[in-house]
Formats: sequence, C-alpha cells, structure tokens
Amino acid sequence: MSHDADASAALQHYVSPDDHARLVIQADGLAGAGRLYSFLAGLDTNVPIPDFREPGALEEAGQTSLAMYDFEGARQVYRNFLSWMFRTFRVDETEFRRDLIRRLRVSDGARVLITGCGNGDDVLAALEAVGPAGRVYASDLAPEMVVATYAALVEKGGDALARTSLSVCNAGSLPFENDFFDAAFHFGGINLFDDVKGAIHEMTRVTKEGGRVVFGDEGVAPWLANSDYGRMVIANNYLWAHRAPIDMLPHAAVDPSLSWVLGNCFYLIDFEKRSSGPFIDPDVPHVGRRGGTMRSRYYGQLEGVSPELKEAVLKAAAEQKTSVTEWLERAIRESIGRDPR
Repeated sequence: MSHDADASAALQHYVSPDDHARLVIQADGLAGAGRLYSFLAGLDTNVPIPDFREPGALEEAGQTSLAMYDFEGARQVYRNFLSWMFRTFRVDETEFRRDLIRRLRVSDGARVLITGCGNGDDVLAALEAVGPAGRVYASDLAPEMVVATYAALVEKGGDALARTSLSVCNAGSLPFENDFFDAAFHFGGINLFDDVKGAIHEMTRVTKEGGRVVFGDEGVAPWLANSDYGRMVIANNYLWAHRAPIDMLPHAAVDPSLSWVLGNCFYLIDFEKRSSGPFIDPDVPHVGRRGGTMRSRYYGQLEGVSPELKEAVLKAAAEQKTSVTEWLERAIRESIGRDPR
C-alpha cells in the first residue's frame, strides 16, 4: 500500500498501545517492540488504517461487541437501528450529535479523539467543531465500523478525509501519547467494553490538562428503572438496564456532570481533566475543641486509649483553653523530649 505525505505525517502520531513507544512506518503497517500493526487490507485508498488490536485479547463483553458490529452489512443494520431510535425519541439526530460535541468545548484547530466511531456520524460533527485547522482521530474495535466511517468521510467530500485519522483499536489500550488531545469523546458503546474503567482512564490519559472527556451510553435513569416506562425500554433493549459508571472516574476528573438524554434512556458523563485532582487546602486549622487540620486528623491518628484517659485529656485541654490536638502534640513532644519536625 502506498500513501502520501499527509497520511504519513498523521501516522507518525501513533505510538505502541503497550508502552507508548514510537513506531516505524512500513509499507504494510506500523512496527515497534517486535510487533507489526498491519494496515487494513482491501481498501482502495492511499490513506492507510492501522489495526492495533491484540489477537485473542478480547474478553466476553468485547467479543459480544465485535459480533454486533463486525460483519458484512453491519453498517446498514446499525443505521436502521439509529433511524428507529431517533424517530422513537423524536429528536433530530444531526442536531443531537452537534450538541454532544459542543460539550467538548473545543475551538478551531483542536485535536479530538473519538472512540467507537460507528458509522462516522460523531466524526462529522467533530470535524465541524474543530474547523479547517483541526484534526479528528477516530477509532473502533470493529473494522467494519471504521470502514463505514471512511465511507462517510468520502461521501462528505472536501477535506473531511484528509483531516481525519482512522484506526482499529481497543479503547482500553489507546495508541497515543499522554496529553495528546484537546478532548476525548465516546457515545454508544462503552457498556460492552471489556474494561469500562480502563477505557475511561485511557481517554483521560491522552487528554491534555484542562481538556474535556465526554462519554455516554444506554442506561435508563435510575428513578425510571422500576417504572412501566423503564421496564418497557429495558424489555426492548437489555443494554438500557445499565447504570452510569460514575464511580469509575479517575482522580483527575474535575467538576464532573452526570445527565440523561434521549428520553432519559442514555446517561452522559463529562468532566475536565486536571491531574492534581480537585483542590483543597488540607492544612487550614479547625477552630474548636478538637482543633487540628484535615491532614493531621487523617495522617496523624494514633493508637486508641481508654475512655477514662480520653475524658481526662478532654478535661485538661478545656482547663488550659486549648484544643485537644494542641494539647496532645505538646504532651507528646514533652514526652519524647524533642520536636519531631
């Protein structure tokens, strides 16, 4: 397979999904660490699409996902489902996808990752958001879906294909460096990932500081799950019984938001990446009988004492008009004969 200079430049941004080492571009794939990540075969194109999947590594959920989306005719089956779904919820699909992409808060020139690209509908919306100078990297576990996205880009025309990099990969092991993207996006498949938590953390890893991660999937709102409404939609599609994995967010997820869309049948989670996590000052002293700080109350806990001794300490501290923490620290320093600091 031959490929032009622009395509080669885009391929240079991929790294090994195992150790994030640089890869060497070869005629038939990307090589590194004794492995060759082959380009998809059978495409009449100068734009190579690398396949980063590890053969035999998929577990039950991943195998189920692959079976649902990787067969001849899958793109039409998926399109039929989407058309039915948006008619059912009476929502304009194009505007809906644009609204989701707006939650990424990206501007012209941004670099955006989309995992689970499906038929490419979200890719087209993201290309609008990042403008002519931006770039979208789109991937899917199913080669058939990546080919479907490729076809959608060709049909779109213009420079849509030139501003998009396509790959086949497992979202739980992304072939990109840390802090590579301005934002990361996924909608409509994470419930069937082998490692949902790992995929969320991977999207966070490859997003820059201050960038946003947005993802969602089927999951009827919990207050509806046991109603006739909830039971009806779950009977139609068992995936709607899933719950939003809000407890799987990484420490770097700041100011997260959890909402529901499409008839409250899909959860949506978005947050800002900040590696330091949410901010607190754990050294602000408490005013009151106990005293101390958040840090000292957590890290400075000692062995327990008898109830009688505890009452004696409380009484002594009160008589000396000091906090329990200050009284204890003074008593301990006097006992060991030095200041431990």
